[in-house]
Amino acid sequence: MLVRFSEVLPVLGLVLALLAAKHVPLVNQLPLSQMTGIVCFSFAIFIALRIYNAELAKIRAEE
Repeated sequence: MLVRFSEVLPVLGLVLALLAAKHVPLVNQLPLSQMTGIVCFSFAIFIALRIYNAELAKIRAEE
């Protein structure tokens, strides 16, 4: 399995918390939308590297 639930759930929780915090008047001055985008983009890079490493391991195993 390329992605484990133990890796996805904290990131999903963080994204949901940032989206929910966007509607709280005390912290609405913070750039929460940008932070959410950075978290999502970083996790996408992590997933892409995980897939790349798995495919590279398959190619090397075939040789």
